[in-house]
Amino acid sequence: MEIRLSDLRDKQVTTVSGERLGHITNVILDSRSGELKTLVISSEGEIPEGYEVDSENMLNIPFETVRSVKDMVMVKI
Repeated sequence: MEIRLSDLRDKQVTTVSGERLGHITNVILDSRSGELKTLVISSEGEIPEGYEVDSENMLNIPFETVRSVKDMVMVKI
């Protein structure tokens, strides 16, 4: 299945347990390999343990935590 980066923008992000984390505002990729590294999420709720928001209230979640991309993005953290 192919997904365009533009399709990820503004998608709701939730944990596998149903906690809403926010919406994707950007993604970070490795310019050499093209591998997706990080989802940048506008934080809307509680911050998961072990994570912090930056000065712009953005939460960075490793892309490897993504479990599902459909109407929303589900992550396991």
